[in-house]
Amino acid sequence: MTKLIYLGCLSSSKYLETCNNAVKIIKFLDDKYQVLDNPPCCGALAFHISSNEELKNHVQFVNDWFKANDVTELVTICAGCYTYLIRYYKEYLGQDFKVDVKHLLQFMNKPEYLKKLNLKFVGKKLAVNYHDPCHLRNAIVPIIEEPRNIIFSIENVELKEMANNKKDSICCGAGGGVYSIFKENSDYSSKTIFDQMKRTKALITPCPFCYTALNRIRKENNIKTPVIKFEDFIAKLMFENGRGIL
Repeated sequence: MTKLIYLGCLSSSKYLETCNNAVKIIKFLDDKYQVLDNPPCCGALAFHISSNEELKNHVQFVNDWFKANDVTELVTICAGCYTYLIRYYKEYLGQDFKVDVKHLLQFMNKPEYLKKLNLKFVGKKLAVNYHDPCHLRNAIVPIIEEPRNIIFSIENVELKEMANNKKDSICCGAGGGVYSIFKENSDYSSKTIFDQMKRTKALITPCPFCYTALNRIRKENNIKTPVIKFEDFIAKLMFENGRGIL
């Protein structure tokens, strides 16, 4: 039986520190989880451009890899991997797909894990915004309240909701090839998210695609508010009491 930490292609290729932080968090809560070498891509982008036959073949290939490595449980830090694994793998494979898939937010959001983490921010009270990624809020099993429960559990941290939140949150404009084809639309969406932010110190997102898009807009528009990946935010609180978050 293998409990797998599934980091996803974008995070593992561009955000190594975030991956390391995610691994530290997961293994702190359950040290039986592990990272395996060369895991296959979930195939999320292929769902937009490939034929049904190609998709079925890839899904079967990935499932065979899971079986060969005796993967029974999986925690992913990628919103895209999560939504495709829980939807299309069941759709194409049915009962043959036996992996219990969770996103990191679901994994962390257990009373016993929140108690074990015992997170707190040292210093003046920290107000943050949270952005709901499309892949999580629109998933077959939506992830909306879990990140809020985690943030609410952190001592001395306050969550301020944007006008558009939860099911009504604004798309960052990164997914589905939008940025490649409709750059102006993508830029407008990301900029609107910043425009809706209240007077907070940081914008937190659990999605590597949202993180990439929002950081690009932040830099291009000289926006001072930092964008922080959820894992990095939690890791700073765990190991440094929040020092260096901002």
